[in-house]
Amino acid sequence: MMRLKIQEKILLHLYDYRKYVDRYEYPIEMTQQGIAKVVGISVTHVPRNIKRLLEEGLVESKKGHVAGKKKRITVYFLTHRGIAEAKRIIEEIKDQEVQIGGATVTVEELKRKLNMRYLDIVLKLEKGEITEDLLGMEKRIVFSEVNVRVESFVDRRRELREMEEWYREGKFLAIVGGKGTGKTYLVAKFVEDVNPKESVVWIDVYPGRRWSTVKEVMRSLFGKSEILSILRAHPTLLIFDGYYDVDDEFVSALNSLTREEIGPSKVIVTMRTDTPFYNRFYTLADVAESRVKEIKIEGLPYEEARKLMPDVKESAFKRIYQLSRGNPRILSALVRGNIEEEDVPLMPDQIHLLKYLAEQKK
Repeated sequence: MMRLKIQEKILLHLYDYRKYVDRYEYPIEMTQQGIAKVVGISVTHVPRNIKRLLEEGLVESKKGHVAGKKKRITVYFLTHRGIAEAKRIIEEIKDQEVQIGGATVTVEELKRKLNMRYLDIVLKLEKGEITEDLLGMEKRIVFSEVNVRVESFVDRRRELREMEEWYREGKFLAIVGGKGTGKTYLVAKFVEDVNPKESVVWIDVYPGRRWSTVKEVMRSLFGKSEILSILRAHPTLLIFDGYYDVDDEFVSALNSLTREEIGPSKVIVTMRTDTPFYNRFYTLADVAESRVKEIKIEGLPYEEARKLMPDVKESAFKRIYQLSRGNPRILSALVRGNIEEEDVPLMPDQIHLLKYLAEQKK
């Protein structure tokens, strides 16, 4: 939000008294004392700012009766040029966007919601006095059942770029990849980079997850369990992470959502490549007709995978890459030294060989 100069604030203030030119009695707000109080400045700062406005022909003065005062004192009001300048300032600020909590609103929207003058809105924004509670807005919810920290993240520039393009226009996004290809980390990195203005709800789709338990989570967060009505009423980025082994109700519910208008909300689903066809919640037709955006990810390219293990001998790393196929989970577990504790698609003898190769330093 642009910060207004003192003279601009005075013009905005007097704009609301533009019809008070020919009155027997004037409100104190049109005096130097009143201007100082409303604009939020010292009375000693008013004369030099008023003088500049008088010199520029934007304001004129006269002696008049003022409510509560015995003697006639000087009052100020806008000239035709001053009124035009005040209107210009209003046009400049009314469409400016400001962040209130997790929502973006314009100054004009704030004026309508709060029934305040433009100047009052500007002054309250400067002091940080306009809050979600004041507006009666829903607070932004951030909830996650998945604990993931993005520490070392390589490549995926193409995927992140596609996700950002989808975020601007799309509604449903499916991230499809093999086990351990980094689907969860990709979404976490995307959320970190984009910093969504919507509420973020991250659901862990563990094996056998039922749709009824998802509704319970949503009820605890939003006070109701009808997910479609929640998405329509509350801007939300809803993430289903690890979609694979779910019940028929889960499949049917997601399939129905892809065909509904979900308002300002968006849905991301990370899904394994080997998800059975009967568990897939969308079809090729949904992708072709842009109801669902699909991004397929595979193992890391050799050059990017190499960045994770720069100290390993080239010959050893080539063998590691062949065995892992660039799988980020396998490579990261090797770097951390806990590959035996990770759920990776490898046989025990393959894990043993990979550990040996990872120890072959330059």
